[in-house]
Amino acid sequence: MKPLLNQAQGALKNLLEDAQLFQALLEVGQDSLPSELQPHLVGVSFEKNTLLLQLDEAIWATQLRFYEPNLLGIYQEHFPHLELSRVKVHILPKAQEPIKTKKMVVPPSPEDAEAMLDLSQKVKYEGLSKALASLSLRAKKNASE
Repeated sequence: MKPLLNQAQGALKNLLEDAQLFQALLEVGQDSLPSELQPHLVGVSFEKNTLLLQLDEAIWATQLRFYEPNLLGIYQEHFPHLELSRVKVHILPKAQEPIKTKKMVVPPSPEDAEAMLDLSQKVKYEGLSKALASLSLRAKKNASE
């Protein structure tokens, strides 16, 4: 059991180190940009020799392009072991709002209203009996309107 726990701790340690590296990459990138652009740089990573910059909205990509050479130089200086030579900008897709569907409520039929009234008279629990009688009455009123 102990070797398995040590492996899990090792994996967690590696994940934590990766998270710290990506946080450092993001902070270096944000600190190198003008204040209006900083919050829109939401992720920085690398793939082979390419610096990947992730933005939250496409509108900021054009402005970011003016800073690409400067950013690449800063990353090359701070992280020379990554051997970065290119920059790619990715726009993260926005989460779509779920589509709310309206439920069509079908009122009980007059027969259902009568069945509820009959059931209300047979139920021993007083609260349920009153609720069924009230639902029956409401269903009858809706049917007559």
